[in-house]
This record gives sequence, structure tokens and C-alpha cells, in this order.
Amino acid sequence: MGKVSKTILTSLVSSLAFLLLSASILAEERKIDLDFGASTLSADIKEAPLRAVVEEIKRQEEGVWFKIWLKGTKASLDDKVSVRFTHLSIRDGMDRIFSSMNYSLIFDQHGKLLGVFLLGKPARARGRITRVRTPRAPRRYVGQR
Repeated sequence: MGKVSKTILTSLVSSLAFLLLSASILAEERKIDLDFGASTLSADIKEAPLRAVVEEIKRQEEGVWFKIWLKGTKASLDDKVSVRFTHLSIRDGMDRIFSSMNYSLIFDQHGKLLGVFLLGKPARARGRITRVRTPRAPRRYVGQR
């Protein structure tokens, strides 16, 4: 083999090794671990996009559907989620996972999660709430006419 082909082969091997190592590092950073019990939920989610969390819930809980209505772009599904809890009720666990969103959970009569409506991010407060002052009639002082 010539010197040039050895250099090319070496750079290809090192590039491949770099890609494999960086993929494992990225997989470690974006961790999604969900455990659905009969009526509980445990989660260890670290810096995962909300979109990936939704897909993992759908994968683990067959029959759970998501309806997504987002105002504006779907960029809020790329927001990162980081939560860690064990053995919470499914309702409380979903509260923690979707805390940055407006959402609604749908349960059947037995408490099984059927679906989730994601409605987007809550509207931001537009500033301080101020009290509206109504005009008053001028005060009359005793002794004045």
C-alpha cells in the first residue's frame, strides 16, 4: 500500500471511531427511561426532546394516543425534558413530564391512560396586572359650599 492510501485509510478509521464514540456520548446525554406499572409511573429522563419522550410513551404504552395542537411552529416539541421520579401515579408523573406545556390527559373509567392532548406552551404573562382605577366624584369638605 502506498503512503497516500495508508493516510486515507487511517483517517477513515479514525473518523469512524470518532462517530461511534460521539454517538454513544449523545445517547448517554439524552436518556429516556420510563417504567409504567399497573397504576404508577417511574421516569429518569435527561435532556431528551419532548418529541422523543412522546414517542417513547407511545411505544411503551400500546393504545395511548397523542393529539398535538400547537400554536405556531412545532418547535416546542424540541424543548428538552429532564425529570426523575419513582412510583408516582400516572397522572402526577405526566404532570411532571409535560409541566412546560398546556395539556389534557384522557383516562378510561378504570384509570388507564388513553390519550394526551398537547396544546402548546402556556401564554406568557404580558406584564404586571394593574388595578383599573375608576374616576371618583370630587370630595366635598365639611364647611365648604
